Amino acid sequence: MGDSTNTGNSSTDWRGWWQFTLVSLIFFHLTASTFTSLGVALPFMIEELSWSWSNAGLGFSILAFMVGITGRLPAWTMQRFGVGATFAVGGLILAGGLSLLALATGLTQYFMGAAFAGLGSALCGIVPGVAVINQALPHRRSFAIGAYMTIGGLGGVAGPLIVTTVVAMTGSWRWHWWSVAAANIVLVVLAVLTFGVKRKAPTDLVQAQKPVAEKHTQRVHATIREWRLKDVLRTPQYYVIVAAWTMTLFGGVTTNSWAVTHMGTLGISITIAAGALSAHAFINAFSRAFGGALATWIDPKWLLVSALAAEIVGMLALASADNIVTIVLFAFGEGYGFGMCMFATTILLVNYYGPKEAPKTMGTMHMFSTVAMLGPVLGGVVADTFGGFSGLFRVYAVVLLACLVAVSLMKPPSLPKENNS
Repeated sequence: MGDSTNTGNSSTDWRGWWQFTLVSLIFFHLTASTFTSLGVALPFMIEELSWSWSNAGLGFSILAFMVGITGRLPAWTMQRFGVGATFAVGGLILAGGLSLLALATGLTQYFMGAAFAGLGSALCGIVPGVAVINQALPHRRSFAIGAYMTIGGLGGVAGPLIVTTVVAMTGSWRWHWWSVAAANIVLVVLAVLTFGVKRKAPTDLVQAQKPVAEKHTQRVHATIREWRLKDVLRTPQYYVIVAAWTMTLFGGVTTNSWAVTHMGTLGISITIAAGALSAHAFINAFSRAFGGALATWIDPKWLLVSALAAEIVGMLALASADNIVTIVLFAFGEGYGFGMCMFATTILLVNYYGPKEAPKTMGTMHMFSTVAMLGPVLGGVVADTFGGFSGLFRVYAVVLLACLVAVSLMKPPSLPKENNS
């Protein structure tokens, strides 16, 4: 094992676990206050403001687009300004976006609020969170990343319940956006107190990470080399992983934006539909912890295969979710599939290409996956044109099957000889 400042030092261990706790709380809040909240709040906003499904879906797509297109920005801001400044600026931008959603009286404010919320989410989300964990807890990487993603995923359980509770108590969806904006300011303060706001972090999270290895079984491939991003981008395995995540994200963002509305068109009440979305998010969250427990024993490639298979079941079930059996299949299939895919693609990138370049490899993947942000607006157009969403979910299932086959055939990448030193 390589040396680590987190080994044999209780003060440093405590600091590492506190940093893990804080980035997990931030991820929980991001999930609860953005994608899962908006999917449940949209029907209330559409009813009050008389928007079309297409326009409402476009706002969701803008949110998701901004998260994806700015995927590489956190690696750059951490390198130049430090992790504390990255979380502080991102948190303030997110709070501004949530406030604009609370104030929305027309589409312009809605679109601007969604854009700012997306940018803030990118700066505070998985890329800096996993970078912190890689540096703070390198010997417990798989477990910690799985736990981090689980805690973040539980925000998806809380988000729909927060929306329906606040609306029931206040009679207005606006108070939901105000409440999550206020909570975000608290997290900004904690991030500044924990990481400081410096031009560079004491241990640079992008440049100074050493490839500290976990203990794996021989069945799990984990590189001991230091890949450079330009070499990563030359491997077909990278694009197979990116494709798997992109198609899963297509299904996920479309589900979060339209599942409640879709089930409503099939005769399911909003209460049952929102409950199904919360159950889906609960399973989504704990599948990530399950992945973290298995990732040192089973190669994450096979965890990704299981995720894609579950996604296919979930999409087909959602297409005809007008009864309890298909609703349960949707919640379990898409919930497990999305959560496990998020975890497995992240760990595969770290295992295949090393932790040093992880912010760049993950950020670039999220940038490439921006195309998935067409999902919500595509769903709205399909619904407006064909009167429903079912056909789109079935198309997703077919494309996911192609991704499953590609991942099954994938072998670990080899570093070019000239860089294999």
